[in-house]
Amino acid sequence: MPWRHSATLVGALMLGSGAAAEPPAATPYVELIGRLENLHDYQSTNDPDDVLGHGWMTARLHVSRVLSGQRLARVITVRYFGHTHIRDGRKMRWKLRRGDDGTYLICVPPGSVGVQCP
Repeated sequence: MPWRHSATLVGALMLGSGAAAEPPAATPYVELIGRLENLHDYQSTNDPDDVLGHGWMTARLHVSRVLSGQRLARVITVRYFGHTHIRDGRKMRWKLRRGDDGTYLICVPPGSVGVQCP
């Protein structure tokens, strides 16, 4: 019965014709599934007391699916903090926070060293 679908659509349009709904609050956080491609860019913290040698690394993140947050381009630039590069090529779940310069920062689990995100 095609008319049932039409009636539902008209009803939905009529309900939506009232006051404009406010857009959802923008959040700087995005959760997604994607694959990392390291750029082998390493900026050391040069901390003489750091035995492992932590630093900042840059990578491309190939986005497969956004789970929450704003939509992203298929490939974005990300930075993360650690003592070695994250393994390339595996699809993993990521939580990111948008930096002031447009680069996304990879968040770490609570209690870890790096960019903390709620």
